[in-house]
This record gives sequence, structure tokens and C-alpha cells, in this order.
Amino acid sequence: MKSIFVVGSTGFLGREALEVVKLLGENYKVVGITGFNNLEILSEQIRSFLPKYVGASTKILDSLKEMFEKAYIFDVENELEQVLEDASPDLTLFLSSKITSLRSIYNQISNEHFVGIGNKESIIAGGEILFSDQTRKFIIPIDSEPSAIFQCLRGERKEEIRNLILTASGGPFFDRNKTTFDDIKKEEALKHPKWKMGRKITIDSSTLINKAFEVIEAHFLFNVPYEKIKVVIHRESVVHSIVEFEDGIMKAILSLPLMYFPLEFAITYPNRINSGLPQLNLNSLKRLTFEEMDLDKFPGFNIVLDYAKKGGNFLPVIVALDEVLVESFLNNRIKYTEIYTHLEKILEKFTFKRITSIDEVGEFYNLGIITANEFLRRNL
Repeated sequence: MKSIFVVGSTGFLGREALEVVKLLGENYKVVGITGFNNLEILSEQIRSFLPKYVGASTKILDSLKEMFEKAYIFDVENELEQVLEDASPDLTLFLSSKITSLRSIYNQISNEHFVGIGNKESIIAGGEILFSDQTRKFIIPIDSEPSAIFQCLRGERKEEIRNLILTASGGPFFDRNKTTFDDIKKEEALKHPKWKMGRKITIDSSTLINKAFEVIEAHFLFNVPYEKIKVVIHRESVVHSIVEFEDGIMKAILSLPLMYFPLEFAITYPNRINSGLPQLNLNSLKRLTFEEMDLDKFPGFNIVLDYAKKGGNFLPVIVALDEVLVESFLNNRIKYTEIYTHLEKILEKFTFKRITSIDEVGEFYNLGIITANEFLRRNL
């Protein structure tokens, strides 16, 4: 039996991960879950999966302890690292948002424990600290595009890679006139044409900032230089990424645009198991199209990548600034276009500094949060 610990079980990805485990059956056991303040969802998950370990914020710990005496209820913010060491799961899925799990990810891979990472914020912010030739052996990416590349590279030699090609749906505004972007409302930006995701990643996908984040992910996950990572628009969202090799041959991963598939692959890795997920019918596909990105319409893509390539403190700062700005847009405090115009203005205030520890990643992330909030306070 394979034991699974889900960090961030109450979020969108976390809930889907638990659905996959249920579909996979008795050979997979959820031994631990963590949420934050969502008592209702966490309680339902405890009843359904009977995990031994349950992490949450201090706000709901007492309520959980009263309701579930048989589970070990712990403070997720302060005890996660120790609990993961005690639980020693076969696989830990890191699916929570922000960089709260960064140290736990670092500890798990440093101790040669397998992790599935769907938390791109941690990959980006801590990329220079997390990744080495040794630690990469224990990381299974869960984002759809990095998962596809990971699968394409199985059995291949890294030195034979010509390019990694990430596909992008183009989001809800691919065909919209750029002159109207100032008028975009959050309700429009939250209507992704292909994927069902959490609110923040849906907004990031609409600006194509999420695609820039995936380029950074691919750079760190596969140790491939930025110049070998390309992006093409693929509106159908059936081809999830492509690897081009030196001989010109390309390999691609195709499936329906559902996050269940990369989650299932991570959970069952290195095996593939038929869990009954809906299958892609090639006969139903009219066509598959690919075209160039319009970088003039989506400037956030290059803004993020230009600073990410500098490395160091810019990596956690980018994550922090985007977090604050997207939340401000969702709260109707800034315009849609100000997500990336403000991002650039605030990034200009920082100078490069090298990062040498997980603590420093957190320090610069927090500085980014403070700086962004101060900028908004002065400019709203």
C-alpha cells in the first residue's frame, strides 16, 4: 500500500487529489492532510479518508480535536516538518498556495523522500535553493505542463534536448482587443475557457503571467537554460507540452484538460494505472492548432521572465508582488492592466541580491509583500 500525505487538501488541487486517491482504490492510503481555516471541508475529508495526521491553523485546532479524538491534530504552521518526519509517507503532495510549505519541501527532498509539487510559488521563490542534480530525483511536478515534460523525458537523455515547448491556452482574452483591457472585470477574468482552477491561478493564466511562471518552473525542474524553453499558444488545451530533441523529433503528452491526470501520474508514479478517468477521443478532435504568443498584448509575461532571469532575491519578490496585485484586482482595488504595470514599477525598486538559504527566501518574500502593499497604499 502506498501512503500519501496531502499538504493543502482543502484547496482546489487538494480536493481533486483526494478524489484521485479514492478512484485508485485500496492500494493507496491517505495518512495525512492539512488545510488552514476551512473547518467544514477539512472535517468532511477526515470522515472520508480517516487520516492519522491532520494539520490546520490554530483558529480551528480545538474544534477539530473535539470532533476527531483518534486523529493527531497539529498546528500546520509550526509542526508540519516534524509531522512529515514522523509520518514518513511514501509520497507527499505539496498543493497549498504561497510559500508556506517551502521549508518542508526542502527537508523532504534533502532527506530523499518523494514529493509531488503543485505549488509553483515555492518552486519559483526557492528554486535556487531547492534544486540540485540529487534533489531532482525525488521531485514529481504536478502542474500540467511540467508534468507533461517530465513524462516526455522518461527514458531520454537530457543532453539530447533541443527545446522544451510549453503550451498555453491563451486564456479568456486572447482574441480581445488590447485597448479594452482596462475595462476587464474580475468576473470576466475568472472565466477560463478550458481549465477549472483556483481564483489566483485563473487570473494569472488570463494575463499569461502564469505561463511565465511555468517557464521558470521548467528551468529549475529540468535544469534547462531559459533560451531552450519556448511557449506556443494552443487553444484546444489538449497537447500539454512538447519536448523537441536534437534530431528534430518531438514528443508530446495529450489528454483532456483536467488536472486529475497529472495528479494521478504523480500519485501512481512510476506506474500508470487505469482509475477510470474520462479518456480523450482522438476521433472527436477536429484540429489541433499552434501559434505565436502576442507579447504586446500580454506584457506581464516578459516582465516576469526578465526579472526572473536575474535570479536571487527577484524570484521570491516576483511571487510576493504578483500575489498582492492579483488579490488587489480581485478585491476591485486596481484595474486589470495594473496587475502588470504595477508589477514592473515595484520590481524597479529592487536591486539584485544573492540568496543562500531558505530563511532568506522567506525574508525577501515578506519584503515583497510589504513593499507591494506600501506601493498600493501610496498610489490608490
